Amino acid sequence: MPEEIVRGRSLGEIREAWANKLGLASSALRLETLEKPGLLSRQWKVRVAWDESASAESPLGSASLPVGAEKSSPPRHIAAAVREEGFYRIHCPERVEQFIPFPRGGTLFYKGEERETPFTVEAGNDVEFYPCVEGGQLTWQINIRFQGLEAVAKVAKRRPGKYALPETIPYETTLSIEEHAFWEEGLLAGEYWDKEHLAEDLRELKIVYGIREEAWSEILTAADGEEVVAAKAKAPVPGRPPRLAELPDRNQVMAEERDRIDFFASKIELVPEGAVLARKIQGVPGEPGTNIFGRIIPAEVWKDFQFRLKQNVRLSEDGLEVLATCPGRPVKFDNYAYGVDNVYVLNQDVDLESGSIEFPGDVVINGSVQDGLRVVAKGRVEISGGVSHAEIWAEKGLSVKRPVYGGRIIVGEKYVFHSGLLRRLQELQGDLRESLRQTAELVAAAGAARLKSGQSLKLILERNFAKLPKKMAETESYLLGHKDELVTKEFMDSIHTGKRFLTGLGPLDPQSVPALVKVEEVLARIAAGMALEVPEHLKCSVEYIQGTTVACGGDFFCTKGAYNAQLQVDGDIEMQGVCRGGRVLAGGNVFIRELGGSEVSSTLVQIKGTKRLRVDYCHPNVLVTVNKEIIRIEEACRNLEIFRADGRVQVEKLRAGAWPGIRDRIEPGSSTPPF
Repeated sequence: MPEEIVRGRSLGEIREAWANKLGLASSALRLETLEKPGLLSRQWKVRVAWDESASAESPLGSASLPVGAEKSSPPRHIAAAVREEGFYRIHCPERVEQFIPFPRGGTLFYKGEERETPFTVEAGNDVEFYPCVEGGQLTWQINIRFQGLEAVAKVAKRRPGKYALPETIPYETTLSIEEHAFWEEGLLAGEYWDKEHLAEDLRELKIVYGIREEAWSEILTAADGEEVVAAKAKAPVPGRPPRLAELPDRNQVMAEERDRIDFFASKIELVPEGAVLARKIQGVPGEPGTNIFGRIIPAEVWKDFQFRLKQNVRLSEDGLEVLATCPGRPVKFDNYAYGVDNVYVLNQDVDLESGSIEFPGDVVINGSVQDGLRVVAKGRVEISGGVSHAEIWAEKGLSVKRPVYGGRIIVGEKYVFHSGLLRRLQELQGDLRESLRQTAELVAAAGAARLKSGQSLKLILERNFAKLPKKMAETESYLLGHKDELVTKEFMDSIHTGKRFLTGLGPLDPQSVPALVKVEEVLARIAAGMALEVPEHLKCSVEYIQGTTVACGGDFFCTKGAYNAQLQVDGDIEMQGVCRGGRVLAGGNVFIRELGGSEVSSTLVQIKGTKRLRVDYCHPNVLVTVNKEIIRIEEACRNLEIFRADGRVQVEKLRAGAWPGIRDRIEPGSSTPPF
């Protein structure tokens, strides 16, 4: 038995197609399913087998009827329908058991009586059929809907003509007129309205707007009882009310906060000056409509809104945007009221829950700052608690009411950078000038006639200025780490040139000495033009610090004590308590109530030659530097005052007697904090 493996959309389709292809009966095919439709294929895979001896069709005369079916036979009787004037005479040669009337098509009379229900006709009798003659009709009824938005014509339509009968009507025991009657078109004789009638009806109803030109053609093709829209109003076009768009999008901000994994990062939402807090997207007015009577349908009126401005915001020129007039934290007071806070108040500790604080204005913390966190503010920072191993950056001042342990404090970063830069620049320019002077003397010496200028420079650097190349490289790194108006291209080029000719084999270059002379001239000019001004109100005020690095561009004030702290202050320093260990570098005058301690490491105080150091009680093991001159305090003294006068450093002091301590019964030399 031959077979094929084929694919198809259904088993029936496969069976029919292969039966036609092979010329066999479909029953002669045997299908075996191999694959059903699935995810990768929507077709059936089957094996088709067939018997070649089977015939596609049964022999003539061998076809049999389905079970229970009977062979059809021609009707036994024929009735004659004779058309006469206005009616049909139907002659029935044999008896009709049921003669079924057709009331919609006409009236039946048998033996002079009108028949409306089925009846029996005896053999040889006649039945008269009077068809209903339609003269035709095309009328309508116009109705107003939806309060003048639409006029609808309900069509009443009748075709002209009547039902007719064929000349012969076959029947057996039942004869139905409806089964044999057919429509015969006649002449138009009924009520038939035209297009002008439609227009007149619309005028009578005072319909003047939205009349549809295609309404008449639709009426002609409409069925009886169908409705046709004769006129339709123009509906008002709704406008779009103004919409409020908040920037930045709060959903986006919250999503970014959820994705953030830095628990120490600042969580404060900030905006820069000029940022758009909210934008009003103007509404679009609606267009009025017109009903079918020509009256205006007003568009829906939406309610407008106006922004309400609070502190530190303004409107844009077109009045559609709320702009921040200063950097800070955006605040929304109600639906349309906006402001910007330039003071951030935190009534809790700065911890992992709050995150670090980065704010462009003032910061008030009614708590403490915990380990690893930082507070960065472009304004003033006030902390009612303490600080533990954290970073505090305050551009306009700092006040800490409780102790500070470890960490770093920077007050007035810009001024700190300027003072550090000037100090580095003066030291660098001085060393470079001196090294070039000594190089020139060596070149001019009689015993060094065989040395070239580069070799002489290399020799001077190795003997007397070994740290100068490193200082030049450190200055370059210091400048690259800051963006400031003092860091000009000329400044950077001169530092880069100096680094090139001072490091490695650079001094041996024939152009090294002339290039370094130009570098020294540029550095001297820049240093002379840098005027370091300490701002009047920039101040760092703490109660007690221990192991903390402090860089302050203004004045420094401590009420109780500083232990092993590294202080770099560009202004004055006033300590009403103890200063033990560490280093104090001051740009202004210094007053310390009690300085140093015999049981701690040496305490270093460095001041400028134009400033004064005053100490009420000074312990031994203290080093005081005035410019480059060092004064060692090797025994305790009172009322110590160090200053420069007449070109010499003056030291005034009294020998110390018993020292009762400044407060809280502190003993001289004690390293214990006063609380």
